[in-house]
Order: sequence, then C-alpha cells, then structure tokens
Amino acid sequence: MSVISTVITQHCTAHASDSFLTILKADGVREVVEARKPKLVYVKHWRGAFAFWGLAQCGQWSTLDWLCGQAQQAGNFSSAEDFANAIAAGLNEDLAKIPLTRAVDKGIGIHFTAYERISDYWIPELFLISNWAGIPYTNIRPDGVGVSRETYHILKEKEGVIPAPEHREPRFRIEVHQALQSGTMFRYNNGDPELFNAAANAILDIFFRLMQRRVLNDPSAEKTHCALVRRPIEVISSLLTDFSKEGKRLIGGKLHDLCISPNGTCWSSTGDCAGYQHGTSK
Repeated sequence: MSVISTVITQHCTAHASDSFLTILKADGVREVVEARKPKLVYVKHWRGAFAFWGLAQCGQWSTLDWLCGQAQQAGNFSSAEDFANAIAAGLNEDLAKIPLTRAVDKGIGIHFTAYERISDYWIPELFLISNWAGIPYTNIRPDGVGVSRETYHILKEKEGVIPAPEHREPRFRIEVHQALQSGTMFRYNNGDPELFNAAANAILDIFFRLMQRRVLNDPSAEKTHCALVRRPIEVISSLLTDFSKEGKRLIGGKLHDLCISPNGTCWSSTGDCAGYQHGTSK
C-alpha cells in the first residue's frame, strides 16, 4: 500500500506520494522492492496528474509504466472525463489478464486531477478512478474500476450529497469555482488515511495558525502547496522508521511532489514535472 495526497486550491492542484513498493513474503515480512520511483504522473494535456495507490506491479505489468503510456495518449480525448473513463475501461481490461488469485490483490485507486474550461474559467476537478469498495481496503467492487467526480460532493458532503454524473454540468462546476475563489481547500488522501490524517491535520492546523499570524510565506506559491501535501507523508515515513517493526513498513523511500497551476505550469521540488523515464529511478 502507498500514501498519496492531493490538495486543490484556487492557485493550483498539488500531489505527493511516497515510493515504497513491497511484497509480502511467506514469513509475513514485507520486502521493499522499490524505494525511488514515483507514484505520480504528470498529465500535461489536461493540466493535471495521476497519483496511484494499491496494485503497483505484477510480473512485467507496472501501474507506473501503464499510466505513463496513457498520459501520452491524453490528447486523443475530447474531455478530461472521457479520458478518465477510458483509463477505467483500460484498467478493467488489463486487470482481468493479471494472474492474481485473490481479487483484492488487484485493488487499485487513482487520483486524476484536471482543469476544465467552463464559462471562461479553468476549474479543477479530481476524478477518483478505483475498484476499491471502500475503507478499509479489504474488498473490491464487483463492477470493477469506476470513475467519480469528487469536488462538488465533497463541497456539499455535510448536506449528504453523493457523487453524481450531473456534477459535470456548468452550474455545479461554477459553484466549485466560486468556493475555491472564496478560499476553500479540497484535500484528499488514500492508502492509509488513519496515519495520514493524524499528521495532516496537525500540519494543516499549524499552516492556518501561521496564516492567522500573518507570517506565512506566500500561501499562493507552488512551493507552499507542494510542502503542504508532502510534509504529512514525510512525517509518517520518519515515524515509521523510528517506531515500526522491521519488515512491516509499507510507507517510505523517496518522496515525490508536483503541482499544476490553472495555466498548465507544472512545478515540483522533487523533479517530477520532467516525467518518469522507463527503467530509471531519479
């Protein structure tokens, strides 16, 4: 399992992840087989990115390589939603061919952010592409990988709004835009919410305290956003290094981040806007 984090504000969308890939051995020990490669993929055409958790590799099939290939085809689709649906369909096709006995071992989730042009505004959306049935990650959906829009229903979650296809309509998207312009921050994380939320809530509280004291260093900057999504994962990784039993860590390795502004500019403190090169670990 991984930890991935996404933050969406009026200034940009930002992603972060760890890099651990582990396999469970017969003796119950987790062997780390990768600790450098990203779990983030810049999707330039849609001014966004993929971040994934769950199944990362089986034999010659790699989620990272697969998503990199899909990102190169993003311009073939007329909308970000059509592209997200194609990702889900492609995953269902490929997962069916992967020789894993337990269905849960094929559990996978992806945050896909994109900017959509609506009423002369570039409005960000997070598409959740996943076959997980929910948290904890012990079951997958019988209908396979699906896609849902996440910003509007999160904005209205206190009113009991659930994801719905009509949230693509301009009136819903404009409401998200207006909320962002008023200072709303959307925050998403998957992989290990119990660990992540404990760290993220404390860091976010400090962030807002500094803002209230008027000592925060440029809350609109890309560097600030990347730090905001990366620091909780960094804290968790360090704590697990200190406190977790040997062979039980699921989170760690090199951290990765990137953020994308509405005009499509990508920035990363970890060099991930340049893109992952197959077979290399930067």
